[in-house]
Amino acid sequence: MAEDFSHVSPKSYHMGDYNKTEKKLRLQELEPVKTKKSPRPFRDNFREYMSSTTLHGFRYIADGGITWVERIWWLIMVICSIVVCGYLILQVWNKWDESPVIVSFADTSNSVWHIPFPAVTICTETKPRKRVFNFTRANAERWSKPPTISPEDLKTFQDMLLLCNYASDPDNGPIFANKSSVETILRLAPTMDDVFLDCLWDDLTCSQMFYHTLTKDGFCYTFNMLSAEEMFRMENLHSEYYHVAGHNKSAWTLGKGYPPGETIKTYPRRGPSYGGVEFEVILLTDVRDQDLDCRGPVQGFKIWLHSPAELPNMGQNFFRLPIKYQSAAAVTPRVTDTSEGLRPYPPHKRNCFFPEERYLRFFRIYTQRNCELECASNHTAFRCDCVPLYMPHGPETKICGAGSRSCVTAALEELSLSKSSLDPKAARETTKCDCLQACTELKYDAEVSQAVYDLTNYHKNPNPDIANELRLPSGLVVYFAEELFTSLRRSELYGGVDFVANCGGIMGLFMGFSFLSLVEIVYYFTMRLWCQIRRSSRVVAE
Repeated sequence: MAEDFSHVSPKSYHMGDYNKTEKKLRLQELEPVKTKKSPRPFRDNFREYMSSTTLHGFRYIADGGITWVERIWWLIMVICSIVVCGYLILQVWNKWDESPVIVSFADTSNSVWHIPFPAVTICTETKPRKRVFNFTRANAERWSKPPTISPEDLKTFQDMLLLCNYASDPDNGPIFANKSSVETILRLAPTMDDVFLDCLWDDLTCSQMFYHTLTKDGFCYTFNMLSAEEMFRMENLHSEYYHVAGHNKSAWTLGKGYPPGETIKTYPRRGPSYGGVEFEVILLTDVRDQDLDCRGPVQGFKIWLHSPAELPNMGQNFFRLPIKYQSAAAVTPRVTDTSEGLRPYPPHKRNCFFPEERYLRFFRIYTQRNCELECASNHTAFRCDCVPLYMPHGPETKICGAGSRSCVTAALEELSLSKSSLDPKAARETTKCDCLQACTELKYDAEVSQAVYDLTNYHKNPNPDIANELRLPSGLVVYFAEELFTSLRRSELYGGVDFVANCGGIMGLFMGFSFLSLVEIVYYFTMRLWCQIRRSSRVVAE
């Protein structure tokens, strides 16, 4: 049976609902009123960037849905990645900064036609001709009691001490020499007819091929070297005597080579073939002119193959040609050039000088050997107030005599020691020299072989002096070993593009960084931040 609700009035029912609503409103009035937080554009913008950046790991740090332990773990991982990434980029930077240059073989080979034949300097060990001046007898007369040597012979003896390896009393003689000393050395030196029997090169005579050159070993004969006007700054050089007697005009330069269209009849002369006889001379040593007291027991010739742009320095890279032997030198050119991409680098970064970057006072052409010779001249002049006669010097500098030999030797040893950095005080001299390699360099390496060379019975009507072994022959042959050679090229190890690529690869590996990541950072902390600040200003104003 249905229950009867007729005794409940509608009014009493609605009163119950009203009481509930009133109770709810009272509870709401008792709750604290929540105030709206003020906007913080920098904090909000940073959180938004951390949660939406494309860089790996950053969004986990700002993720409120994971525990604080996980967030700290990701923070440590991100910091470690940044540290390792920075360390590796620093290593790449140091490598680029310290050694930006690599020397490698060129892509293609060149023909020996493109370079000059090496300059050949020949120095005989016979310094004073004994039949003209007897050095041994003059030495004996000088030490006899009482001395019986004449003043003229004593002056000549002291002049020859500049070349002779006379160990006893090395500083005997005047401290300074003069022009007459050089004239004496030239007068007593063997003449071209005394030294040369025959020459073979393109139908030229020996007198057309060779000319005098002043070296450490006195006056020698040189083939295929630039003239004095093209090698020296004549306006800064002394005029008392000459260092190079040749006056051939040249169209070749060390940096640019031969001009286009230059024929084979040019200077310096080119080598027309390879693997065979190109340059051959027959040299003579007159036994009647040998004086063992001057140069010691070693007789024959010194040969130096060098660049036509360099003054010969007989103290370096020579080989000997013995009496009654023939020496055959198979030459391999060693050419080093530098890419134009290295020109913006400082010289000490690329470890070479372009011609216009290094000024030499006495030489027009910069090479490392020319620079070292000028540096030795300057250092010797500073230490001894004079220079050896073979070194280029200015008109105000004196020539060292026999009495200065110990000082000159000590100065050159000091300069040589400074290159090894063993003596900190002497190391400053190397800095003053600053003789880096030339960015374009030409050198010649030679493989020398020897065989007995006897002309006594070779000809039907031999020279009587040769037949009687009064003049002993020696033969010299110089030729290119190969027709082609591979040059060396100095180029960039790391260019700007390579450095950026390496850095980008490291940052991409450890952080997922790309160019757009950089754009993203710039966007969030410039344009996006500015927009957030403007929006916050409007909210605060409202």
